[in-house]
Amino acid sequence: MVLVAWAGVVFIQAQAPQPDGAGIEPGKLPVRWDTGGPKCMEMPEWQVHEYNEDLYILRESGCVHYEKPFLYLIFGKDKAMLMDTGAGTTELATFVDQVIARWLKRKGRQNIPLMVMHSHGHRDHIARDSQFSNRPGVEFVPAEIPAVQKAFGIATWPTSIGRIDLGERIIDVVPIPGHHPVGIGLYDRRTALFLPGDNVYPGRLYVTDWAAFAASTQRMVDFTQGRLISHMLGCHIEQSKTPYLEYTIGSIFQPDEHVLELTRGDLLALNEALKELGGTPKRLALANMTIYPILDDATRQEMQKNRLETETRQRQTMYAQPASTR
Repeated sequence: MVLVAWAGVVFIQAQAPQPDGAGIEPGKLPVRWDTGGPKCMEMPEWQVHEYNEDLYILRESGCVHYEKPFLYLIFGKDKAMLMDTGAGTTELATFVDQVIARWLKRKGRQNIPLMVMHSHGHRDHIARDSQFSNRPGVEFVPAEIPAVQKAFGIATWPTSIGRIDLGERIIDVVPIPGHHPVGIGLYDRRTALFLPGDNVYPGRLYVTDWAAFAASTQRMVDFTQGRLISHMLGCHIEQSKTPYLEYTIGSIFQPDEHVLELTRGDLLALNEALKELGGTPKRLALANMTIYPILDDATRQEMQKNRLETETRQRQTMYAQPASTR
């Protein structure tokens, strides 16, 4: 471990003694993701990326829904776990079945139980719940505090840390309300990936409960302190590659978007910014994300207006998007 100073505060950060991979199961992320074009006739509804042979990242096309969320499918020896069911109404369950079937063939197995759970309960993450909630062989965990506590052994919400063993694969579960009352982050010990849902990602961090969001950010800092973190992978990209510059809400096509992965340094920067703001909610752009309080109807109406204008404009050219959507 090493002591690292950040904005005058000393943090303990995990370090490996040798550059030998530190025992972390490696994986690869793409250079770029499909977004929503430029030609929607050519775009599949779902993009699947193999991080490694036991962890897959699914991204929904912007041609289907402007939110373009990321979903995560994690395989253990005894159980597979799908985080979120995406936005919109198109078919997901069949697509997930196909990915699982290919994994089973690869492993020479006949079946594996599936758990479906959620990073949080906003509609762009639960839209296809009905495709899974009553299926035989599927353990469905709704985005409700009692259900999440029971499934992951979280004794006291939101201060206790839960966990689940998928079979030689332990996932730690960290409650992180503030964006949504039932937000959770996942830490996969095998890959050292931390999945913070919509609380940390390259884009607009919508805050609906300022005090809870600040406490949850500190909880993530405390949890990750002393732990190896390979990447922080959220559920959206809204930021461009240019620092402090985002795509407008409602964008279905983002040809120059930021990479998905962030670092623990980004989490520390967010935490320090929140401390400096104190108890005063304020929109603040950081290099790779924006703190975006949504605490009144005027802000919600502004968002809806901007979303409708942007999405309407881009839908008109969705089968041949211009090179720049700005």
